[in-house]
Formats: sequence, C-alpha cells, structure tokens
Amino acid sequence: MTLFFSDGFLNKLTRVGLKKHFQKKKIVRTLYLNGPLSQAEIISFLEVSAPKLQGLLEELINEGIIEIRGSGSSKGGRPPVLYGLKKNAFFVLSIHIGKYVTDLALFNSTNKQVKSIKKIALPLKADYSLIEKIYDCASKLIEESGIDESRILGVGIDMPGLVDSEAGINHNNLNFEKPVRDLFAEKFGKPVVIENDAKARALAEFRFGKAKGKKNVLVLYLSWGIGMGMILNGKPYRGARGLSGEFAHIPMTDERAYLCSCGKRGCLETVASGSALTRMAKEALENGEMTLIKEMANNNAGKITQSLVLEAAKRGDQFAISIISKVGFDLGKGISSLVQILNPEMIILSGPLANAGSYLTTSIEQALQQYTFAIMTEDLEITLSELKADANLLGNVINVMENFISTMKISSL
Repeated sequence: MTLFFSDGFLNKLTRVGLKKHFQKKKIVRTLYLNGPLSQAEIISFLEVSAPKLQGLLEELINEGIIEIRGSGSSKGGRPPVLYGLKKNAFFVLSIHIGKYVTDLALFNSTNKQVKSIKKIALPLKADYSLIEKIYDCASKLIEESGIDESRILGVGIDMPGLVDSEAGINHNNLNFEKPVRDLFAEKFGKPVVIENDAKARALAEFRFGKAKGKKNVLVLYLSWGIGMGMILNGKPYRGARGLSGEFAHIPMTDERAYLCSCGKRGCLETVASGSALTRMAKEALENGEMTLIKEMANNNAGKITQSLVLEAAKRGDQFAISIISKVGFDLGKGISSLVQILNPEMIILSGPLANAGSYLTTSIEQALQQYTFAIMTEDLEITLSELKADANLLGNVINVMENFISTMKISSL
C-alpha cells in the first residue's frame, strides 16, 4: 500500500499516471481540510468525473488512506456514502518555538494529537545548538510514540520574528548563513515548512476556527509581544516577502519612551503587550503599590508574569484590572488604525494575554469607539479564539498539508 511517492518515482510515471497521482493527493488534501465528504461534495472541489473519482476512491481505500465513514443526509432517495481519511494514515510533526519555551506534537491524519511534549525550556537565541536540542526532543517524541518515521509526512515549525516562509529564513531569529528551514530539513531528513507564529495561528483560525468561511479577519496573537496574521479577501495574506503583519512595531508613543525588543523606541508593543503588562506590575511593586500582586509574587518583582497578573485580576485586584484595561485601551488605539485601513469583519484575539477576557476586550472596544468611524465598527466582531494554546501547533500541520501535499513523500504503510 502506498501513499505519496518521492519525486524520483514521479519522474518514472507517464503523463496519465502523473495526473492520476496528483488527483489522489488532491482528494487527500480535500478530505483533510473539510472532513468526511460524499462523492458529489468531493467533485465540487475537484475537476474530475464521477466514474473517475469512484476509481480513485477505491484505490485510496485499498491503499489504506481513506475509508467509508457511513452515510450523509439525504433530501430524498438513498443517502450518499461519506469518505474520510483513516485515523492513522499518516502523521505530521509540529513544533512551536516560543521566546522561552518550545512545544512539540505529533498529529495524525484526522488532526488529533497522538503524542506531545510541552513547555520545554529552550530560550530562543541564534545558536546552532538550539536546532540540535529541538531535534533531540523531537526524536525522543517520535520514539516514545512508537510511530514509524516513514509515516511522518513532514515537519511544520512556527516561531516569532520576520519569517519569509518561501525562502525558509527568519530574518531576526535563528538567522544563520543557511536558511533555518534547510537546517531543520537536513536534521529530520524530511520536508520542513516554517512560518511566523501569528500567521500560523491565523491559518488555524482560517481553516478550523472562528475565521472559517470569513473573508476579512485579523488574528492577533497576544503574548509577550504582539503578532498578527491576516485573512484578506478570503485568503491568508503574507505580503510581498511574507513579512506582513508587524503590527507590534507601529509608532505609538514618544520616541524617548520605552525601548522595544526590535531596538526602536515608541512601538505599540512597549505599551500594549504581555511584556508591557508585567513591566507595569513590576514598577508598581517597586513603588509600593497596594496590590494582591505583591503577595502573590512574595514581594519579588522577578516572579511577576502575565499569568500572575491575570490571576490577580480574576481575584478582584483593582490594580491588576486597571493595568490590563490600560494595555487593552492602548491596544485598541492601535487596532483602530487597522480597522480604518482594512475594514475587517472580525478580529480574533488569541494567545496568553487574551485570557484576560472582558477585562481586555471592554477597553479595546472603548478605544475603537473613540478613535474609529462608528460605521466601521457597526458590524465588527471582536472575539476570543476557541483554539486555545495549541492553535500554533495546528497551524503548522495545516501549513505542511497545504505546502507539501503536491511534492512530499508519503511512504508505504
């Protein structure tokens, strides 16, 4: 039984065989993105006749890639047969590289995590050893899973920074003489795709989250910094070199203000991010502010984190609530520019800081009312992601499927 063959094998196929091969891969991609479908529904996605499709489906069933998933609903007559991917037909390795920790997970062909290792303490720095450490962790994960490596299609990786996914380069993190994507590909011996962390989240929202079926959506990733992915005119938008969405670094304050992680002063990130929130809490502690944060941190400013401040707010601490509201208002002020330029129908908030919920969204909405034309916010929905912490990992899997489905190898089962 075979899935997708190597490029070397493809060179031996006739034109008819090659066409058939890619039609089968398109069926797999369609079922991955849409779930179980009837023959009529599959035909709506592909340019293929019903008899031809029937033959392709039978081959994929015989190869152990798809299976019959019961019957669909019918408006009259016999209910249609539904076809879907088999649960463990193949696997994808997903790696989320954060600023301080890294998460790894193996997903099967139905988008379920079969094994994961989370919160590995690996600070992001331009050091070849980081690639080696991530590879070692991934090798351990694969070994513990018991999965045959030949059944892993490829590796999807997301990370913060200016990521050019086509070139495989991160311009300000893990920037070596050789593209970081290629360095990982050499280690794994498999196709690798890399993406900016916020864009990976946006892709997950677009395919399986609240942005599914929407045309114009902004997805904000609120963590220690601010990331943004965009869905414009019904498609993920990356820009000319894949570097769009650097919303965090629009000038927001006086240039003599706080220094940003990018090296400039006055960026939005310095006043409207998780880093800004913790900085304000630490400054308050040092200035003798009466707040529950002091007790929770044992009077040690070094122990203050985003999650600690959010927990203090949930316990009713007024100071914690006030600084979250300030961050939200400044964030909303920045968002108002995006709304007036792009006119989105939805803004999805995700990431650790989004866990502040209404403490954050209420102040964002107040800022939008103050700084945006009223007509542009009448139908605008500001909502929280339902994909939670694993959105990045899911986005990487989607990226692998969308980028390599036409060329990668899927070995014998």
